[in-house]
Amino acid sequence: MSKSIRIPAPDPSDTSPAVTHVPGTSGPSRALVAGVALGAAALGLAACGPAGAGVAYVTSPAVSASSPSASAVAGGRYTKIVAMSGLQVSPPTTSATSEHLGLTWAQAATAFAATSAVQGSHAQAILGYGLVTLSGSTLPGGTSPLDRRGAWVGITWGETTSCPAAAVPPAGSSTSRASYHQIFTAVVIYGQGGDGAIVYTSRGTPSCGGPQTGPTVTAAREVLSMPWQQTTPLHNGSVRVSYQAPSCATLFSTASSGNMGVGKYILTVEVTEPFDRASCPTTTHTTSIRLFPSPVPPGAPAVSSHTTLGHGPTGPVSVLQTGRIAGGP
Repeated sequence: MSKSIRIPAPDPSDTSPAVTHVPGTSGPSRALVAGVALGAAALGLAACGPAGAGVAYVTSPAVSASSPSASAVAGGRYTKIVAMSGLQVSPPTTSATSEHLGLTWAQAATAFAATSAVQGSHAQAILGYGLVTLSGSTLPGGTSPLDRRGAWVGITWGETTSCPAAAVPPAGSSTSRASYHQIFTAVVIYGQGGDGAIVYTSRGTPSCGGPQTGPTVTAAREVLSMPWQQTTPLHNGSVRVSYQAPSCATLFSTASSGNMGVGKYILTVEVTEPFDRASCPTTTHTTSIRLFPSPVPPGAPAVSSHTTLGHGPTGPVSVLQTGRIAGGP
């Protein structure tokens, strides 16, 4: 009998001189140009925000921002200004290149799709390199202000969820349409080699209705499949394994697929880790993985006396479910 069990755990380079980032430094150089500052003063506009937040910048009145769409990215870069509540992404000041921040578009897409915050089914997803400004939100500790900072930005929206029938507004309701505001989730990968990232969730209406929430800013976490070692024999349908991971890692899920009668199983251990995990020492973790139900269901084939365990793939795990990520070169 084939069996698959998944057990959730509890729970640049933008060459523009405007932005410089070296891992471990206190932050990027500020992209403040005298002409822009004077323009802001003349217009009576203030660029401010709470401590730790990005500084808003002034764009030409002739250049308008729009909500995220598939047409906002092309050739691996943002081609128009995109705005989500207090987060704005602008086209980079240099021509398109095949690599930014030590990552190609494909590598950045792998990291984006493996971010735990975008887990699940979404109607749309885009990714490109752009200049990010964040205002009005407090950044996670250790994150430098984002003020026209070069970053890979992946945005997803149109989450598919199962809602209680009572929470679904009547079809064609003008009231529901007027009060509904789409929520966008943006993964901003700003560190060299992808070693730093945040998740920005815009203000909007939850999928199942209710009052608006957000915006929120959190440190991004990546889902990774880890190598493991068996530490105990098979007992009552389960084995115990150990794996090496940063101390700041959290168990995401375990999985087993195989055949009881043949006795061959593939096991995986998945964790979430901060993108910037260099400061977390590696430690040994242990967990149990269930291979098959115990007791064995009536009518199931006898359990093989020679059970062998194999590894599933290791590395980043794609948890974003979407038709395609738009914006590639």
